[in-house]
Amino acid sequence: MLRGLGAVLAVLLVIGLAADAYAQSFFDSLPSIQGLDSATFAGDTVIYDSTGKTILADVGNQGNHRLAVKLKDVSPVAIQATVAIEDKGFYTNPGFDLAGIIRAGFDNLRAGRIVGGGSTITQQLAKQQFLTPDQTISRKIKEVALAYELSQTYTKDQIMELYLNKSFYGSQSYGIEAASQSYFQIPASKLDLAQAAMLAGLPQAPTEWNPVLHPDEAKTRQAEVLRAMVRSDFISQEDMDKALAEKLTYHAPINSFKAPHFVDYVLAELRQLGYQPGLQQLNVRTTLDWSMQQKGEAVVSSNLKNNLWRDRNGVLSSGLAAVQPTTGNILVMVGSPSYNSTGGQINYTTIPRNMGSSMKPYTYGAVINARAATVDTPVYDGPSPLVYKDAFSTTKIYNYDGKTHGVLPLKKAMGNSLNIAAVKVELSIGVPAVLTWLRGMNVFPRYIAPDGSYNATAPSDEYGPSLTLGGYPITLLEHVEGIATYADKGVYHSPQAVLSITDSHGQELYKDHPEQRARLAIDPAVAFIMAQIMADDQNRCMIFGCNSALHWKDRTVAAKTGTTDNFKDAVTIAFTPDLAVGLWVGDILSNNHVMSAGSDGIYVASPGVHTFVSQALAGVPGNRWYTAPPGVVAGPNNSWYLADTTKIDKLPGDNPPSPTPTGPAIVVPPDPGGPVVASPVPSPCPSPAPVPPGPCP
Repeated sequence: MLRGLGAVLAVLLVIGLAADAYAQSFFDSLPSIQGLDSATFAGDTVIYDSTGKTILADVGNQGNHRLAVKLKDVSPVAIQATVAIEDKGFYTNPGFDLAGIIRAGFDNLRAGRIVGGGSTITQQLAKQQFLTPDQTISRKIKEVALAYELSQTYTKDQIMELYLNKSFYGSQSYGIEAASQSYFQIPASKLDLAQAAMLAGLPQAPTEWNPVLHPDEAKTRQAEVLRAMVRSDFISQEDMDKALAEKLTYHAPINSFKAPHFVDYVLAELRQLGYQPGLQQLNVRTTLDWSMQQKGEAVVSSNLKNNLWRDRNGVLSSGLAAVQPTTGNILVMVGSPSYNSTGGQINYTTIPRNMGSSMKPYTYGAVINARAATVDTPVYDGPSPLVYKDAFSTTKIYNYDGKTHGVLPLKKAMGNSLNIAAVKVELSIGVPAVLTWLRGMNVFPRYIAPDGSYNATAPSDEYGPSLTLGGYPITLLEHVEGIATYADKGVYHSPQAVLSITDSHGQELYKDHPEQRARLAIDPAVAFIMAQIMADDQNRCMIFGCNSALHWKDRTVAAKTGTTDNFKDAVTIAFTPDLAVGLWVGDILSNNHVMSAGSDGIYVASPGVHTFVSQALAGVPGNRWYTAPPGVVAGPNNSWYLADTTKIDKLPGDNPPSPTPTGPAIVVPPDPGGPVVASPVPSPCPSPAPVPPGPCP
């Protein structure tokens, strides 16, 4: 027994020595935590255009705020708010919270993915300062070990100071001093309870809870912080109520970034990729075409100036987005006419707006794909109003001009943007089928709930026939990427802003692979037919007049306008094999402010798109167009059909009167585009010589 006991003790001793050696080796492998000082934090992120030569932003220097502050110069309530919402056991734990880690582990197991890490303030500091953002067990172990070492090496006040100076608070503000001066224009030492609670809630989601961009969400987060402070006995319920009642005024940062809305978009994408822009030394090459971006900014500015008279009592704004159809790369993003103006920080290419009749190409594509109609199937544009009833309401649908126009072939019903015909076409296959078609191209119309919230994935039975009329908001960027699916013969590419990322030594950390973002979303034959309809000026002459701003004298372009009720929004989308673009103009003041009567997309947005396309594609042959893919056959008068469906005599559910009524005389509106000659005869791709901005699809 003694010999056996001795053997066991010997084994335990060996195991203990091995474990001790491993532990020593593990801790020796961790980065040094010595000499941390807030004043030495650095690491700018430099963002370039697609050439890698033009600097769009130097994040961490140009335009950004990074100010170190001593803990004694931070308002005590700001420290308390941070502890309450981030790590209530901060002053007593050894750098990590074992119960929190176990709890987060069970949450992750239940969710089947990483939903939380139970990180303390010390762990967050360790992660920000020393580790990559990888969500792995080994990284988490290192995070805990480093947090423990930090807790053993530095005082709690030192750790808190480091954390407050390291954290990102949104609006280009790194550190609580920079955030305080940016949002409230006061030093951190002067923060009151309401202001401190607002700032303390930002580091976990600095964009989503940014009070300048999302004041309602920020207010909700502020209340969450204050409740945590009450639970921690830092403040009373009365203090919380007073803080919630205090009206805060926020100030947006002033910056000198080039393409500032695009830079914001890139910064968000970098964070999604797991990087820390402004804290890491990164060189980021983006998709932006700086030369084209400048043209886009000039067009948005001049086009808006030409339309300001339409909205004298409101606030008119505008946005433009352009992408390369063959990759989904964002070439141009103009989020507003002036970033530093009132409301200018809002990116109107990435927030939902109503797009009016510019949504109709999706409906017509879905119907052709369903073999419910061909481009020549007759559609009765009547009666007026077209009355649609369901279990909840009755909707009356009118055409833009308040008239009806007899029986027309489907391609002319679409080209002339007839609302009654569009709803009939939509109902021939059902709203859910059209919605499925849209979502297949990553276009997600938002159902608006009674409380005003948006739901991009609501059940299809929540949507009504106004879907084809643009009655459900989408973003301009997703609209352009969706219509670019037609431009790339049915291939959808998710939008991309970042091409590559390298570190300060030039080592490549990330590289985009466009082919991995591509998928065949719709039949190439349907995409080709839709391009033909939208590029044929004869299909829209009845309402828009021939040679309007939707027609280019020197190139073939597919285009469509959109106008919302009461002229709140005006939109035009257009595409060629090389470019897809959308321009939105609308009032941003309130629902009570709109443009004057007659402010249709053809007058408000189309001239700007016409100018932009002409300038952006200068030097690109105007006859670059599509080769007819397999599965289509040609008919008379530039009609194209699916090979298996060359004739459908009647739209399902359409019942025109007999005899067919004669349409009233059409009054053609003035020509916004001026007199032009016919566009050049299309030449199938590829072009004889390589032409920017991209390969012909």
